[in-house]
Amino acid sequence: MVWDGAGEPPVTACRVYSWNGYGEQSGVHSLLQYCERHAMRLRAKYLAWIHDLGESQIKGKRIIDWLSFEDGLSYWWMTLLVEKSAYKSPITDAIRLIALAEIIDENKPLSVHLVSENHTLKDAVAEMCASRDLAFKYTYRDQGSARTSSLQSLSRKMPMTIQALVSFVRYVTARLAMKSAKKREWLSGAHSVLICSYFFNIVADSAKKGEFRSRYWEGLHGLMRDLDIRCNWLQMYVPHDAVPDAKAAVDLADTFNKNRAHGDMHAFLESYLDWRMVCRVIARWCSLNLTLWRLRAIENNQGSGKPMGYLWQLMRNDWQNSMVGTYAFNNLVSIELFDAAMRDAPHQNKGFYLCENQSWERAFNHAWKKYGHGKLIAVPHSTVRFWDLRYYSDARTLKSILLHVIPSPDATALNGNSAIDAYKGANYPAVNMVPCEALRFSYMNKRIAGGRTKREENEQVKVLVLGDYSPESTNKMVRLLEMSLPYLSFLVSFTIKSHPSYIIDTSAHPALKFSVNQAPLEDIMSNFDVAYSCNMTSAAVDAYLGGLPTVVMLDEKELNFSPLRGQTDVHFVSSAEELAKELASASSRAPTHVLKNDFFFLDPDMPRWKKLLLA
Repeated sequence: MVWDGAGEPPVTACRVYSWNGYGEQSGVHSLLQYCERHAMRLRAKYLAWIHDLGESQIKGKRIIDWLSFEDGLSYWWMTLLVEKSAYKSPITDAIRLIALAEIIDENKPLSVHLVSENHTLKDAVAEMCASRDLAFKYTYRDQGSARTSSLQSLSRKMPMTIQALVSFVRYVTARLAMKSAKKREWLSGAHSVLICSYFFNIVADSAKKGEFRSRYWEGLHGLMRDLDIRCNWLQMYVPHDAVPDAKAAVDLADTFNKNRAHGDMHAFLESYLDWRMVCRVIARWCSLNLTLWRLRAIENNQGSGKPMGYLWQLMRNDWQNSMVGTYAFNNLVSIELFDAAMRDAPHQNKGFYLCENQSWERAFNHAWKKYGHGKLIAVPHSTVRFWDLRYYSDARTLKSILLHVIPSPDATALNGNSAIDAYKGANYPAVNMVPCEALRFSYMNKRIAGGRTKREENEQVKVLVLGDYSPESTNKMVRLLEMSLPYLSFLVSFTIKSHPSYIIDTSAHPALKFSVNQAPLEDIMSNFDVAYSCNMTSAAVDAYLGGLPTVVMLDEKELNFSPLRGQTDVHFVSSAEELAKELASASSRAPTHVLKNDFFFLDPDMPRWKKLLLA
């Protein structure tokens, strides 16, 4: 039995595997625990499946080649399947399915009984059983999941193509305001570089003075001034509270450009959008619709009877969304915008970009090389997490010398031993890895005192709660904290620090009596006894390396995406009782002293970045 229902599974003679949760007791086994125990093998199997899918042939032609455009870029590399983002795709479900297939093949049961409300999961497990001649039984069981509003429900029932067209019209309407941006005055020559980044995470105090500082590139601003290097900032607009619309973004960038004391130039990628480009995007989208029909045989190639055909049942929607859905329009716009920007820009000797291995990065890489610019360096700005599959590819993908290879940078700047080890473990060529100081964590050059040095007996335990980019993950973390209150036998106070992309509504959680503090972590960590974080947020690393005892929520429906996965002195909890126990235990410990250089390169003189900029 595979139990994906609410509550505990029934007592049964079956061997029971719980689809959700990490607890294992009373004969119930956890699929997520199995995934963690066999993580390397399961991850490799999924990466191999993605590689083989791209290489599979229809009418004697690889899918990669079917999706090639006239200038040599294969659209395959921009699909959701290749991006492998846990924020956009059911990665955890895919890994659990591979784990379930292993368990079935090892135990050779007579039948499989799935209890779930998830019809996609039903189809996938049914396919898994059919390919193994196993009897399959399905029982629908409502998990009591939150229901969507009638408007959202109606929207989701609309054909994918209609949803895509509506989304595209909204995008064009909002972004055409970027055309009002001042004329781009591109910088060129040996003393200039180009950096492609998000117009987000800007230091507000500096912005008020007309000075651009991005926390993504903290430390690099001053270094480039010292080295007399001027920067072309190619910014991508992301709506957020500080810059709520396109006009506000343009006005702020104009302010930065008027303050030319440092000689930098700011341009928006979206400022290249025009009506001719809109027409080309629609034409190419229509072409993708036709290609999707021509590749309909992919259903037979990857579906019924194939060894891992069950994965196709799960990932089919990603394929269709990439070809004709909202995601297709996003990709096609990125291709056009980067092509226009790189065609317009004078020759750039060197370029850098924030690397999360999202699909737009493939378009940027391709356009950069298409127009003959110089060396391009990817910069992962945070940690490289084990289960963040965006950073990993099958070794055959990386080493391919066939036509239409994956667009890649000339080098990847890795900010510490942890990231280097992750890339080595993923078979990335060593020649393409270069070390650099961790810009986002450069404040750790200072002595950061994490945790109060002394707490009086019976004094309140001060807990710093760290939110995440994902509303769902953050709300789960807060709910678990609420559930832990009856188990807390000591005085406690909670302070929330939300992720800038999702500000928690503290009024929705009156029992926790949250206070709010959005100041930089380095300024506030010494006021707390323990940090409690979401499963995914990199803020947990700041707290941990700053010396604050750290507790991380394990999402009962997700793999362990924490950047602190594998750290033996970090405590992971999945129940209210565990959380209360670990908060009590962690708050009684003295501040930790972790060797930051085991994670990041933090030399304040930044010799590695100097070498990168001057090479």
